[in-house]
Amino acid sequence: MSINLTYLVIISLLVMVFIATRNIKSSEKEYFVLNKSEKTFGLTMSFYASGMGLWILTSPAEVAWYGLGYDIYGYALSAATPFILIYIFGPRISKLLPGGVTLAQFIEKKYGSFAQKIVSIVAIIYMSAFLIAEFASISFLFESISDVSGIVVSSLVAATTFLYLNKSGFKASYVTDKIQGVGIILLLTLLFGLWFSQNSFDEITNFANLGGLSTFETYSLKSALAVVIAVTAAEIFSTGYWQRTFSAVDETTIKKASLYSGLGVFITILLLGVAGAVGAGKGLETPTLSFIDQLSLNSLTVLVLISLATLLVTSSVDTLENAISSTISIDIVKKGSKEANNITLAVVVLALFASTRVTNIFTVFLVADLFATSLVFPAFYKIKKASKNMMLVVPFSGSLVSVFLYRYLFIDLQENPGGLFVPTDLYGLADLNTFAVALLSSVIFTLVMDKFNK
Repeated sequence: MSINLTYLVIISLLVMVFIATRNIKSSEKEYFVLNKSEKTFGLTMSFYASGMGLWILTSPAEVAWYGLGYDIYGYALSAATPFILIYIFGPRISKLLPGGVTLAQFIEKKYGSFAQKIVSIVAIIYMSAFLIAEFASISFLFESISDVSGIVVSSLVAATTFLYLNKSGFKASYVTDKIQGVGIILLLTLLFGLWFSQNSFDEITNFANLGGLSTFETYSLKSALAVVIAVTAAEIFSTGYWQRTFSAVDETTIKKASLYSGLGVFITILLLGVAGAVGAGKGLETPTLSFIDQLSLNSLTVLVLISLATLLVTSSVDTLENAISSTISIDIVKKGSKEANNITLAVVVLALFASTRVTNIFTVFLVADLFATSLVFPAFYKIKKASKNMMLVVPFSGSLVSVFLYRYLFIDLQENPGGLFVPTDLYGLADLNTFAVALLSSVIFTLVMDKFNK
């Protein structure tokens, strides 16, 4: 596919997404959340599209290439488990906070403003890292499968999403999610159809097993559990999911949509992980492209990949942009949509710049994951019980101190690439023991504080 035709496809898709928002009129409140109006299908598509991103075309394959059975299944599960928590806690929190937008607002009602600020900052760090990673992925993927400039495509995506978010806020993100969700499912189905047409079932089975799909080792289980804990804890603080939860028409809708979307995300990531295992079994040299490199990159395949990548990145970028600006506006500076528009612009510009400069975004992710792991139990403990700031602050800070003590006393800091502050193992991957210490110590501190408080 020629470079001009590739740009034409990308721009056409972006224009179509923008056109879908042209007649959307939103109130001041709808910049941040919809008014308890959304039903199961729309919410499912929005959850699913928000949970997707350009990372799905590279990360599951990379995990499968380096890992074994537990890693592949664990990574798929980690992408779905936030929806399990929303299934459990979403209806209850939505009922307790009927006019809510962010999880941090619930934390403020439950604990107080200082606890709210802690949760907000952790959420912003994680979502910002995710946004930067999405922009950085554009350059890598688009330049790998075509001759287009990654920074040009990133700028086009950033400009398009900002324009419709600036006009209609969250409502525009939600409406486009439904379109993007359907488009992503259809294009993924077509892409897998092309993949199956180029690989027999026996070849897929044999190469997947050779690539480690059916190999279950202890170290694979440990790394899988670390990812499940880390990603689940971090994703549940993502404001984008809570904006959608608070938009649901009723509690039953939240449960159905979170269940359906979680199942959809799990299947999607698992299939892409299996494809990555096949690539590993074939001995392909580039882990992140081990799925894509199995495809015959003719014009049709490239067209499907470009279209899919464009929808994936817009669905995640607009969610993150609006979620970050909403969190800052509502929870930090406590301003309205006008200020949120300015915040969105600043977020977009900074994320674009950072995506061209940051070399190890994985470290930022791991630190944010660790903070979230230390927060998740006290944040959701006895959700109906109002308490003092210290009921969250002490378990959170105590958990972090416990982690640092553990790593100082038991980790060879000269050999471990993460040192004292980054929760990695000797291979630079998420360290299960560190995350387990963070979670278990926060549980203990919370229970002790609760008993003391009584």
